[in-house]
Amino acid sequence: MTAGRYKVTLAVSVALALACAGVSLCVGSVDISPRDILGILGGSKEGAESVIVMQLRLPRIVAAILTGMSLALAGCGLQSVFRNPLAEPSITGVSAGASLGAVIAIMFLSGTFALQICAFAFSALASLLVCAIGTDSGKVNPTYTLLGGIAVNALCGAFVGLFMYATRESGLKSFVFWALGSFDKCDWDTVLVCMAISLPTYAIMFTQSKNLNALLLGDRQAFNIGVNVRKTQFLVIASAVAMTSASVAICGTIGFIGLIIPHVARMLCGSDNRKTMPVSAALGAALAVCADLTARAVSPNDPIPIGVLTALLGAPFFVYILRKTRTNA
Repeated sequence: MTAGRYKVTLAVSVALALACAGVSLCVGSVDISPRDILGILGGSKEGAESVIVMQLRLPRIVAAILTGMSLALAGCGLQSVFRNPLAEPSITGVSAGASLGAVIAIMFLSGTFALQICAFAFSALASLLVCAIGTDSGKVNPTYTLLGGIAVNALCGAFVGLFMYATRESGLKSFVFWALGSFDKCDWDTVLVCMAISLPTYAIMFTQSKNLNALLLGDRQAFNIGVNVRKTQFLVIASAVAMTSASVAICGTIGFIGLIIPHVARMLCGSDNRKTMPVSAALGAALAVCADLTARAVSPNDPIPIGVLTALLGAPFFVYILRKTRTNA
């Protein structure tokens, strides 16, 4: 891809994300005109509409942008590290661990940040366990890591099922809605915490894009051209875990963004991660905001969980990737 064409692709992707965010600010149970939105954002307009925009819609849109970027970047990095087109953030145990932490918080704890803290802590612990299983003689073994992810996901899923069986009906409903993904509970406090964790990991992921290109050639070839393979693998996996954990902790499990968006970006930009990652981040943000907008538009008073919409879109794409991979094998 030429530099000019890449710049156009990136600009269109960013514009799409901004357009989705703008429409999402205007549309909801109370429609607000673009002119009023500009007045509210500029500080010249106050009142009930200002509260709706600044305290309800804007934080959930920022949360959606962060979540979409995190999942897309994590998927892009993990697919390169494992050299597996079907790799996505959930294989590191993040989603399953967060679900276990969330159901424990719902059953036994109370407080504003109890669910987020438990979800983040357990997702990190599950990911550390997966990485420990996947480490062979001090080196990350992609095959062992994938198998470890399957085992840890199954273990966490078993405990989640046990707790769900024992919990009260109200707690069960709350957990199920969280597990399917929703930005309804996002406020500025949770968004700022998520941002504080995510932004540094984005920078790390972008700085490793060139090394990830070398890893696509194989560990030995990457080492021969001067890449510190172990350091690159550690930084990318740790960054993917941190950014995904921070997002899952505030909005629940949202599947397939980390799987399908990197593939779409590669279709547009090729396999160079220096180009694919920025486009993936923009498209991931656009998809998350668009999914949230669709959920609120279809059912304003009781929005559809985001994970349901992304699964409806992602499942057929997953089958397409699987068939394409098998054909090329």
